Amino acid sequence: MSESVIVVGGGAIGLAAAWSLARRGAEVLVLERHGHVHELGSHGGYTRIIRQAYHEGSHYIGLVREAEDEWLALARRRGDPLLARTGLVEFGHPDNADYQATLAACRASEVVHERLSAAAARERWPMFHVPRDWEVCYTPSGGYLRVRACMDALWAEAAAAGAKIRHGARAREIVMGGDRPRVLLEEGALLPADRVVVCAGAYSADLLPGFLRGGLTAQRRVLAWTTPAPARRSALSKMPVWAGLTPEGFFYGFPHLEMAGEGGVDGFKLACHTTATWDRIQAGEAGATAPPVNPERVDRVVDLQRDLAPLERFLERYLPAARGPIERATVCMYGCTPSWDFIIDHHPLDARVTVAAGFSGHGFKFAPAIGRLIAELALAGARGSAPELFSYARHQRDLAR
Repeated sequence: MSESVIVVGGGAIGLAAAWSLARRGAEVLVLERHGHVHELGSHGGYTRIIRQAYHEGSHYIGLVREAEDEWLALARRRGDPLLARTGLVEFGHPDNADYQATLAACRASEVVHERLSAAAARERWPMFHVPRDWEVCYTPSGGYLRVRACMDALWAEAAAAGAKIRHGARAREIVMGGDRPRVLLEEGALLPADRVVVCAGAYSADLLPGFLRGGLTAQRRVLAWTTPAPARRSALSKMPVWAGLTPEGFFYGFPHLEMAGEGGVDGFKLACHTTATWDRIQAGEAGATAPPVNPERVDRVVDLQRDLAPLERFLERYLPAARGPIERATVCMYGCTPSWDFIIDHHPLDARVTVAAGFSGHGFKFAPAIGRLIAELALAGARGSAPELFSYARHQRDLAR
């Protein structure tokens, strides 16, 4: 008899987990509190960067490559291009820790890359105003994923494998212990299953009180799209995806894209990922870090000074060709662990409950590979063990330091 699995969360990670579980013969029910593809979690924004140049650590690169192969295979099956290969430009001072980590990861995993001086980079990509004493790392493997197309493909594949996907189903509590774990819905229904997988993004902390000693948090970020002058758009549409590792923050963005036909926005998308400077701006006081936010009550009003002024200053200094009126801005939610590494492991109180969380603004690209990890771990139950990097024990050790 096949095992029943409830997947709490129907974003990219939840759908990928459902697909992988259903392919392995599980009877899968996905519970998603919102609808399919929305802006109230972490997968909004129409595009996501995919990169092998991983300053977060070379240990992620194998997973990126696995996920990339899966996205390409999925695109072939669906007859819909999911991944656009544009190359990736990352620029920063040679002493910048993230820039050094990018180069180290590329060398450790033999990622094809090119190291350019600021002058050489400016000649190749004149829209980037890289300071004279900085460098550029270019990786031709970089590109972006089309969010709507990827989400549609994951949903279709999961459904074809037998998974049932229920929208508007808000989980209130994961009930552990007893004969089977259960999921309590807001409406009062209590749904039992052999296994439960929690991958609810920024909402995971509320569902798992006390998990990781409160180390799961939600953070607020803002995405924006400018409307550059028409004469600049052709050149901007041909540029790579990019990341600026600057004293002001870790900023990233995309070529000028026309996404209105896919329900998105035509324009030049950029955002600030994270830095101490950005956190102080978000907190509204010098020297403070941004406090975690409650995803149920997060401020979704985009403020000109707090949210958009840092993006406009970045463009003025480093990418002036992309300046223009801000066509649209929206709030994105991050779900974070203290180290910003993922956590994919059994809940310490019940091995029949698997937690996949902390994807912190860089998880979307990994979805097919993470789905495999989740499925293998969940179906193995107490016999299974998580990769050390993503294990509960490892995160607990970090919190104890």
